[in-house]
Order: sequence, then structure tokens, then C-alpha cells
Amino acid sequence: MSSLDSRQLQRLRPLGALEQFSSARHHLGFYNSVGLSASYACHRPADHKAAIFSALAIVIDRHPALSSIVMGEDSNEPYFARLSEINLENAVTFVTRQIPVTGSGRDVELDSILATQHDVSFKENHGVVPYWRLIIITPAKIENEFVASFIFHHSLGDGASGMVFHRGFLAALSSNPPRLTSNIIYPINTPLFPNLEALVPLATPLHSASPGSINLWSGSKIIPPTQSNVHSLHFTAETTKHLLQACRLHGTTLTSTLPVLIASALFSSIPDTFQSLECTIPVSLRRFLPEPVDESVIGVYLDAFSVYYDRPSASQFPWSEAKRSRGLINDYLNSNGGNINVAKFKQIEDMRSFFSGRMGKERGTSFDVSNLGAMKVGHEENQGWKMGKMLFSRSAFVSGSAIAAGVVTGADGCLSIGFCWQEGVVEMVIVGMVVEKVRIGIENIANEMRG
Repeated sequence: MSSLDSRQLQRLRPLGALEQFSSARHHLGFYNSVGLSASYACHRPADHKAAIFSALAIVIDRHPALSSIVMGEDSNEPYFARLSEINLENAVTFVTRQIPVTGSGRDVELDSILATQHDVSFKENHGVVPYWRLIIITPAKIENEFVASFIFHHSLGDGASGMVFHRGFLAALSSNPPRLTSNIIYPINTPLFPNLEALVPLATPLHSASPGSINLWSGSKIIPPTQSNVHSLHFTAETTKHLLQACRLHGTTLTSTLPVLIASALFSSIPDTFQSLECTIPVSLRRFLPEPVDESVIGVYLDAFSVYYDRPSASQFPWSEAKRSRGLINDYLNSNGGNINVAKFKQIEDMRSFFSGRMGKERGTSFDVSNLGAMKVGHEENQGWKMGKMLFSRSAFVSGSAIAAGVVTGADGCLSIGFCWQEGVVEMVIVGMVVEKVRIGIENIANEMRG
């Protein structure tokens, strides 16, 4: 395959500032992709490759972002263009598992596949292949199951967009679509949805200083290259149910409890000289946005804010901190989108210089926790096909948080956490301790509810 002359592609619209945030870091090799994986099972005999390709054709037709790529990433005026065709053979890769999957804990093989995928950018064969790819991972001796890992450029969509893709993919599979006569798709001429800045007036947020954090831990200084590590945690539906019950009992939520669990695990894994941690919590803005943007759209509509944690003096889990976190999250949500932090990106004239200028400096945040919530599927989307557990992963971000935690609850009711970090930024032994302590912490909380 060879790259096409950009003049052959239909020009769509310029990227907004938030979309440029991701196109610039992709161009520099600072951040490659977002990933959302889901397990699927079919209750009837099927030619899985044919079914997957037919379902993909339906999803591509419904979401214009999936036939769009970014042109001019190396400029200050990048724009979206539509691919003239998509050869599904170039967008879908089939992999056979070598390691059997256990019911819970860690999926080592999937973690390895995702880490490799997150280190591959979308620069190769530019103008020919889409800014997403689907990795189909099948068990060696089971024909009716697979994991579909949707890997995509962050300028095309946010984490919620991954949920949109999988809901649409399940619905398309369940509709028993006819077999394609060709694996080459010709995208229809549908406009892209507006960017965030075109939908709402974004007032530049007032600068808010951090609350005097003492000896903040944030891993190593900002260094290249991007080399991703992924470590998954999967919990049973029963453990997930009891964890949610405990959160409700203590007047908090999963989204506000998990950052405290991770902060507690980090504090007990790093030297005592570090007294503070900063957690970034991304938030979907879709609830605040006007039509046509809603929960069924693929696009980038998110914000983020910080919560600070001090080293606890007691060893038991600090539910009071989880309640404080919930209060801060509620304060943000109650603002109805009136103070959107990513509005400051509009003031950055050269996003690439902004990122490259941070090399060698201290990174801003310790860790981030992004919770996509629970996958909900309708009965009509579950005919013949069933979706199970999921995993939310991301590539390492050279100038981002030292550790990123992606949280999602699958259609089977099972919680998973995908821990992602850059090689050399955090010692492997520290991440290992943090992951294990988070696992034990969640199991202990769930066990208390079991009585």
C-alpha cells in the first residue's frame, strides 16, 4: 500500500482545539491511541470473518468519523478528510490466542497485544488505512467466541466513543447482516459532527493554583520515547456488585472511590518523602451539549479536572476521602459545563511546540482515572450474539500522568481496570505493587459487604 495524494481526499472540516491536542501529540509520537476491547460470543453457527466485515460496514456507514483521517498533523491548521475507500482486510487483524483465558484477574496475552498495538501510530500508509483498527483475538479451539479490540486515534473519538462503537457493532452483528460482495467499503457522504468549540461558547477558565501540594509524586521527568505497558485487572460480577453496594453504603460512587483506592496503593508503594498525589479525572461533556451530539455519537467531547490527595495517617480505607472526591465531581457536574478546563487549549497557538517544549520538565499529574461506566445493551442488540467483559486501555502519554487507569464495566456486569504507563517513567515493581494493592483493596471492600 502507498499513501495517496491528499488532494484526492474530500476535505471535511478543520480540527477543533481539543482535537488538535491529540493530533499534535500523535504527530510527535507522544500519544498514539485509545483502545476498548470487548468479548463476543455467538449462539449460532457463523462465518465470523464474514459477519465481522458485514457488521463493520454498517457501523462505518453510521459514523462518519470512522472514514475520516487527519491531514496536516505537522501544521497549525490540521483538518479532517474522508477516505475514498476502506479495505477491511487492511483494517482488521485476526490473532489466535496462545494462552487460555481465566475467569478473573489478569489477561496477560491481551495486555501484551494491546501494549504492542498502542505503540503503533496511524502514520504508516497515511491516506489509505483508517485512523482505527480492529484486532480480533480468537481462542485456539473455540469457534464461537472472540475479543474485539477497537484501537483508534484520539482525534476521532474519546473513550465514550469506544462504547458507541461496540454497542453499534453488537447491534450490527445481531441483525444478521448479509455477506458483503466486496471487502472494500466506499464511505457515504455524511458530514462530520461539529467539534466541541463549535457547539458551546468556551470561556477561558480562570487559572486555579494547586492547593500547596508538598513533595508531589509524578514519576520521572518527561522523556521519550512512547513505549506502552498494559496491566489489566478483571473482577467477577459478584465482586463488582458488592463494591458498588459498599460505595452506596458510604455515600459515594465508583468513580470517586477508585481514585482513592489507587492513591492509597500508590502512597504505600512509593517512598515516604512523597506526601501528595494529583489525580486527573476525565469527564464526558455530552450531557451538556446541544443536538446533534448525544451518547450515540463518535467524537471528542470531554473535559478533565484534578483532585489532590495527601498521604493518609491511618491504614484503613479512607471513605471520607472518597466522599470528598464525590463532592468535587458533583461540583463540576452541577456547573452544567459552565467552566470547561479544556477551553484553555484555544489559547495555544502551536500545539506541537507546546508539547515539545515540555521535554525534560516535571510531569503535571501523578495518575488519572477515566471511568466509562457500565455497558448497557438492549434486548434487540443481543439476539444471537452476546457481549461480555471489556477492557479500557490507552497508549502511554509522554507528557501525561505517570499512570493511567481505564475503568469500564462490561455487559456481563464485570468491572475491569486497565493500568497503562510509559516504560521508564515508573518502575515496574512499583506498578506491580500498586495493581496488586488495588486488587486486594477492591476484594476486601467486596468481602465486607458479603458479610
